Amino acid sequence: MWKNPLGACLVVLFLLTPALADQVVSVAPLKNGEKEEAVLNRAFDQAIALEMDDILGSALPGDRRQKIMTILAAERNTIVRGYSAAPDAEDAANASDAENASEEVHPETLTVNVRIQREELRARLREMGVLTTARAPLPYVLMLENVEPARTARLGFLQDVSGLHPVGAAGAEVPVLRLIQFGDWRGTLSLGQWNATRESRSLDDVWFFLWKEYFTRPGSLTQQDLGLGVRISGWASSDGPMEFDRLMDRWNAEIDQKTLTGMEMHGGGMAAVWRIRPRSDSRNALLTRLKDAAKAQGLKLEIF
Repeated sequence: MWKNPLGACLVVLFLLTPALADQVVSVAPLKNGEKEEAVLNRAFDQAIALEMDDILGSALPGDRRQKIMTILAAERNTIVRGYSAAPDAEDAANASDAENASEEVHPETLTVNVRIQREELRARLREMGVLTTARAPLPYVLMLENVEPARTARLGFLQDVSGLHPVGAAGAEVPVLRLIQFGDWRGTLSLGQWNATRESRSLDDVWFFLWKEYFTRPGSLTQQDLGLGVRISGWASSDGPMEFDRLMDRWNAEIDQKTLTGMEMHGGGMAAVWRIRPRSDSRNALLTRLKDAAKAQGLKLEIF
Protein backbone atom coordinates (compact mmCIF):
# COMPACT_ATOMS: atom_id res chain seq x y z
CA MET A 1 0.00 0.00 0.00
CA TRP A 2 1.24 3.47 -0.88
CA LYS A 3 1.85 5.77 2.07
CA ASN A 4 2.13 9.52 2.03
CA PRO A 5 4.73 11.30 4.16
CA LEU A 6 3.02 14.62 3.43
CA GLY A 7 -0.59 14.10 4.44
CA ALA A 8 -3.92 12.70 3.31
CA CYS A 9 -3.98 14.40 -0.10
CA LEU A 10 -1.74 11.79 -1.75
CA VAL A 11 -4.43 10.19 -3.92
CA VAL A 12 -5.47 13.56 -5.31
CA LEU A 13 -1.85 14.39 -6.08
CA PHE A 14 -1.39 11.13 -7.93
CA LEU A 15 -4.45 11.84 -10.04
CA LEU A 16 -3.48 15.41 -10.84
CA THR A 17 0.28 14.94 -11.30
CA PRO A 18 1.17 12.63 -14.20
CA ALA A 19 4.96 13.03 -14.15
CA LEU A 20 5.73 10.54 -11.38
CA ALA A 21 8.50 7.97 -11.27
CA ASP A 22 9.19 5.07 -8.93
CA GLN A 23 12.58 4.09 -7.52
CA VAL A 24 13.06 0.90 -5.50
CA VAL A 25 15.81 1.32 -2.91
CA SER A 26 17.21 -0.74 -0.05
CA VAL A 27 18.56 0.85 3.12
CA ALA A 28 19.96 -0.44 6.38
CA PRO A 29 17.34 -1.03 9.08
CA LEU A 30 16.85 1.00 12.24
CA LYS A 31 20.01 1.63 14.18
CA ASN A 32 20.05 1.86 17.96
CA GLY A 33 18.03 4.87 19.00
CA GLU A 34 17.10 5.73 15.40
CA LYS A 35 13.50 6.57 14.58
CA GLU A 36 11.63 5.10 11.63
CA GLU A 37 11.43 8.56 10.07
CA ALA A 38 15.22 8.68 9.79
CA VAL A 39 15.30 5.35 7.93
CA LEU A 40 12.61 6.53 5.52
CA ASN A 41 14.46 9.78 4.93
CA ARG A 42 17.55 7.79 3.97
CA ALA A 43 15.43 5.80 1.54
CA PHE A 44 13.88 8.97 0.12
CA ASP A 45 17.27 10.62 -0.39
CA GLN A 46 18.67 7.54 -2.08
CA ALA A 47 15.66 7.45 -4.41
CA ILE A 48 16.02 11.16 -5.22
CA ALA A 49 19.70 10.62 -6.07
CA LEU A 50 18.87 7.71 -8.38
CA GLU A 51 16.15 9.72 -10.11
CA MET A 52 18.59 12.60 -10.54
CA ASP A 53 21.04 10.21 -12.22
CA ASP A 54 18.24 9.06 -14.52
CA ILE A 55 17.28 12.62 -15.49
CA LEU A 56 20.89 13.58 -16.18
CA GLY A 57 21.63 10.39 -18.09
CA SER A 58 24.51 9.38 -15.82
CA ALA A 59 25.76 9.83 -12.27
CA LEU A 60 27.72 12.97 -11.45
CA PRO A 61 31.14 12.68 -9.76
CA GLY A 62 30.64 11.50 -6.19
CA ASP A 63 31.71 14.68 -4.42
CA ARG A 64 29.46 16.95 -6.47
CA ARG A 65 26.57 14.47 -6.29
CA GLN A 66 26.84 14.42 -2.51
CA LYS A 67 26.85 18.21 -2.28
CA ILE A 68 23.77 18.49 -4.49
CA MET A 69 22.01 15.93 -2.31
CA THR A 70 22.61 18.04 0.81
CA ILE A 71 20.46 20.70 -0.88
CA LEU A 72 17.81 18.33 -2.24
CA ALA A 73 17.51 16.42 1.05
CA ALA A 74 16.17 19.58 2.67
CA GLU A 75 13.47 19.70 -0.04
CA ARG A 76 12.49 16.02 -0.04
CA ASN A 77 8.91 16.81 1.06
CA THR A 78 8.28 18.61 -2.24
CA ILE A 79 9.97 15.90 -4.33
CA VAL A 80 8.74 12.66 -2.73
CA ARG A 81 5.05 11.94 -3.29
CA GLY A 82 4.72 8.66 -1.46
CA TYR A 83 6.22 5.28 -0.69
CA SER A 84 5.32 1.65 -0.13
CA ALA A 85 7.09 -1.45 1.06
CA ALA A 86 8.47 -3.26 -1.97
CA PRO A 87 6.46 -6.46 -2.62
CA ASP A 88 9.28 -8.86 -1.81
CA ALA A 89 10.10 -7.13 1.47
CA GLU A 90 6.43 -6.86 2.44
CA ASP A 91 5.76 -10.53 1.67
CA ALA A 92 8.83 -11.63 3.62
CA ALA A 93 7.81 -9.56 6.61
CA ASN A 94 4.25 -10.96 6.52
CA ALA A 95 5.55 -14.52 6.31
CA SER A 96 7.88 -13.95 9.22
CA ASP A 97 5.07 -12.39 11.27
CA ALA A 98 2.88 -15.41 10.63
CA GLU A 99 5.56 -17.83 11.81
CA ASN A 100 6.78 -15.81 14.78
CA ALA A 101 3.94 -13.54 15.81
CA SER A 102 5.52 -12.87 19.19
CA GLU A 103 8.99 -12.04 17.84
CA GLU A 104 10.08 -8.66 16.51
CA VAL A 105 11.37 -8.76 12.92
CA HIS A 106 14.77 -7.18 12.20
CA PRO A 107 15.44 -7.47 8.46
CA GLU A 108 18.98 -6.92 7.23
CA THR A 109 17.69 -4.26 4.84
CA LEU A 110 14.51 -2.28 4.31
CA THR A 111 13.33 -2.25 0.68
CA VAL A 112 11.06 0.65 -0.22
CA ASN A 113 9.35 1.74 -3.43
CA VAL A 114 9.60 5.54 -3.45
CA ARG A 115 7.43 7.64 -5.75
CA ILE A 116 9.20 10.74 -7.05
CA GLN A 117 7.70 13.90 -8.55
CA ARG A 118 10.04 13.81 -11.53
CA GLU A 119 9.16 17.21 -12.99
CA GLU A 120 9.60 18.91 -9.62
CA LEU A 121 13.06 17.36 -9.33
CA ARG A 122 13.93 18.32 -12.92
CA ALA A 123 12.85 21.90 -12.22
CA ARG A 124 15.07 22.12 -9.14
CA LEU A 125 18.03 20.71 -11.05
CA ARG A 126 17.47 23.33 -13.74
CA GLU A 127 17.17 26.18 -11.22
CA MET A 128 20.42 25.17 -9.48
CA GLY A 129 22.24 24.90 -12.81
CA VAL A 130 22.80 21.16 -12.63
CA LEU A 131 20.99 20.36 -15.89
CA THR A 132 23.06 22.89 -17.80
CA THR A 133 26.42 21.96 -16.26
CA ALA A 134 26.08 18.18 -15.97
CA ARG A 135 28.55 17.62 -18.83
CA ALA A 136 30.88 20.60 -18.38
CA PRO A 137 31.22 23.53 -15.94
CA LEU A 138 29.95 26.98 -16.88
CA PRO A 139 32.54 29.80 -16.71
CA TYR A 140 31.56 32.97 -14.88
CA VAL A 141 33.25 36.04 -13.41
CA LEU A 142 33.06 36.51 -9.63
CA MET A 143 33.61 40.01 -8.21
CA LEU A 144 33.74 40.47 -4.43
CA GLU A 145 33.44 43.77 -2.57
CA ASN A 146 33.85 44.25 1.18
CA VAL A 147 33.57 40.49 1.73
CA GLU A 148 35.36 39.06 4.77
CA PRO A 149 37.72 36.22 3.73
CA ALA A 150 36.23 33.95 6.39
CA ARG A 151 32.85 34.19 4.68
CA THR A 152 34.06 33.08 1.25
CA ALA A 153 34.54 29.40 2.13
CA ARG A 154 30.91 28.64 1.32
CA LEU A 155 31.40 29.90 -2.24
CA GLY A 156 33.42 26.82 -3.18
CA PHE A 157 30.57 24.55 -2.10
CA LEU A 158 27.98 26.60 -4.00
CA GLN A 159 30.11 26.67 -7.15
CA ASP A 160 30.45 22.88 -7.05
CA VAL A 161 26.69 22.43 -6.63
CA SER A 162 25.85 24.67 -9.57
CA GLY A 163 28.75 23.55 -11.75
CA LEU A 164 30.28 27.00 -12.10
CA HIS A 165 33.95 27.79 -12.75
CA PRO A 166 35.27 31.29 -11.96
CA VAL A 167 37.40 32.95 -14.65
CA GLY A 168 39.33 36.19 -14.69
CA ALA A 169 37.69 38.03 -17.57
CA ALA A 170 34.19 38.15 -19.02
CA GLY A 171 33.46 37.38 -22.65
CA ALA A 172 30.22 38.20 -24.40
CA GLU A 173 28.60 34.95 -23.22
CA VAL A 174 30.06 34.82 -19.70
CA PRO A 175 27.82 35.91 -16.79
CA VAL A 176 29.21 38.22 -14.11
CA LEU A 177 28.29 37.88 -10.43
CA ARG A 178 29.05 40.79 -8.10
CA LEU A 179 28.75 40.07 -4.37
CA ILE A 180 28.82 42.86 -1.79
CA GLN A 181 28.70 42.41 1.97
CA PHE A 182 27.50 45.17 4.26
CA GLY A 183 26.03 43.06 7.03
CA ASP A 184 23.63 41.42 4.60
CA TRP A 185 24.69 39.96 1.27
CA ARG A 186 23.80 41.78 -1.91
CA GLY A 187 24.31 40.12 -5.25
CA THR A 188 23.89 41.22 -8.86
CA LEU A 189 24.15 38.73 -11.71
CA SER A 190 24.37 40.07 -15.25
CA LEU A 191 24.84 38.91 -18.82
CA GLY A 192 24.70 41.56 -21.54
CA GLN A 193 21.48 43.54 -21.07
CA TRP A 194 20.02 40.99 -18.66
CA ASN A 195 20.52 41.26 -14.88
CA ALA A 196 19.00 40.21 -11.56
CA THR A 197 19.58 41.44 -8.01
CA ARG A 198 19.02 39.89 -4.58
CA GLU A 199 19.70 40.99 -0.99
CA SER A 200 19.54 38.63 1.98
CA ARG A 201 21.27 37.66 5.22
CA SER A 202 21.95 34.25 3.64
CA LEU A 203 24.59 33.77 0.95
CA ASP A 204 22.82 30.57 -0.12
CA ASP A 205 19.59 32.50 -0.65
CA VAL A 206 21.31 35.14 -2.78
CA TRP A 207 23.22 32.53 -4.77
CA PHE A 208 20.36 30.18 -5.59
CA PHE A 209 17.90 33.00 -6.30
CA LEU A 210 20.22 34.68 -8.80
CA TRP A 211 21.24 31.52 -10.60
CA LYS A 212 17.64 30.33 -10.72
CA GLU A 213 16.80 33.59 -12.48
CA TYR A 214 19.71 33.02 -14.87
CA PHE A 215 19.04 29.39 -15.76
CA THR A 216 15.29 29.97 -16.22
CA ARG A 217 15.47 33.36 -17.95
CA PRO A 218 13.55 33.83 -21.23
CA GLY A 219 15.46 32.38 -24.15
CA SER A 220 17.60 30.08 -22.00
CA LEU A 221 15.61 26.92 -22.75
CA THR A 222 17.34 24.62 -25.22
CA GLN A 223 15.80 22.32 -27.80
CA GLN A 224 16.44 19.50 -25.35
CA ASP A 225 14.27 21.31 -22.79
CA LEU A 226 11.45 22.01 -25.22
CA GLY A 227 11.45 18.52 -26.68
CA LEU A 228 10.36 17.37 -30.12
CA GLY A 229 7.06 17.98 -31.79
CA VAL A 230 6.05 14.71 -33.47
CA ARG A 231 3.13 14.31 -35.88
CA ILE A 232 2.28 10.89 -37.32
CA SER A 233 -0.57 10.27 -39.75
CA GLY A 234 -2.05 7.45 -41.78
CA TRP A 235 -3.99 5.33 -39.29
CA ALA A 236 -7.41 3.98 -40.20
CA SER A 237 -8.86 4.55 -36.71
CA SER A 238 -8.09 6.12 -33.34
CA ASP A 239 -6.83 2.75 -32.09
CA GLY A 240 -3.67 3.30 -34.14
CA PRO A 241 -2.35 6.34 -32.24
CA MET A 242 -3.11 4.71 -28.89
CA GLU A 243 -1.22 1.56 -29.88
CA PHE A 244 1.71 3.68 -31.09
CA ASP A 245 1.68 5.56 -27.79
CA ARG A 246 1.90 2.25 -25.92
CA LEU A 247 4.75 1.22 -28.21
CA MET A 248 6.69 4.33 -27.21
CA ASP A 249 6.08 3.51 -23.54
CA ARG A 250 8.73 0.81 -24.01
CA TRP A 251 11.36 3.21 -25.33
CA ASN A 252 12.66 4.07 -21.88
CA ALA A 253 16.26 4.46 -23.04
CA GLU A 254 15.32 7.21 -25.51
CA ILE A 255 12.29 9.01 -24.01
CA ASP A 256 12.37 11.06 -20.84
CA GLN A 257 8.77 12.28 -21.12
CA LYS A 258 6.03 12.29 -23.75
CA THR A 259 2.55 13.74 -24.03
CA LEU A 260 -0.09 12.90 -26.62
CA THR A 261 -1.38 16.42 -27.25
CA GLY A 262 -4.10 15.67 -29.78
CA MET A 263 -5.65 13.54 -32.52
CA GLU A 264 -7.44 14.63 -35.67
CA MET A 265 -9.09 13.24 -38.77
CA HIS A 266 -6.88 13.67 -41.79
CA GLY A 267 -7.47 13.20 -45.49
CA GLY A 268 -5.39 10.04 -45.35
CA GLY A 269 -6.86 8.81 -42.07
CA MET A 270 -6.20 9.53 -38.40
CA ALA A 271 -3.28 11.71 -37.28
CA ALA A 272 -1.79 12.24 -33.81
CA VAL A 273 0.60 14.78 -32.32
CA TRP A 274 3.03 14.25 -29.43
CA ARG A 275 5.44 16.44 -27.52
CA ILE A 276 8.40 14.21 -26.65
CA ARG A 277 11.43 15.09 -24.57
CA PRO A 278 14.39 12.79 -25.35
CA ARG A 279 16.79 11.65 -22.68
CA SER A 280 20.21 13.28 -22.63
CA ASP A 281 22.22 12.42 -25.75
CA SER A 282 19.37 10.21 -27.08
CA ARG A 283 17.76 12.53 -29.62
CA ASN A 284 19.24 10.79 -32.67
CA ALA A 285 18.41 7.34 -31.30
CA LEU A 286 14.81 8.46 -30.73
CA LEU A 287 14.51 9.87 -34.25
CA THR A 288 15.77 6.57 -35.66
CA ARG A 289 13.21 4.63 -33.64
CA LEU A 290 10.39 6.91 -34.77
CA LYS A 291 11.40 6.67 -38.44
CA ASP A 292 11.73 2.89 -38.32
CA ALA A 293 8.40 2.41 -36.52
CA ALA A 294 6.53 4.77 -38.86
CA LYS A 295 8.04 3.13 -41.94
CA ALA A 296 7.17 -0.37 -40.70
CA GLN A 297 3.51 0.66 -40.31
CA GLY A 298 3.29 2.67 -43.53
CA LEU A 299 2.79 5.94 -41.66
CA LYS A 300 3.91 9.50 -42.37
CA LEU A 301 6.24 11.05 -39.79
CA GLU A 302 6.78 14.80 -39.31
CA ILE A 303 9.15 16.39 -36.78
CA PHE A 304 8.73 20.04 -35.78
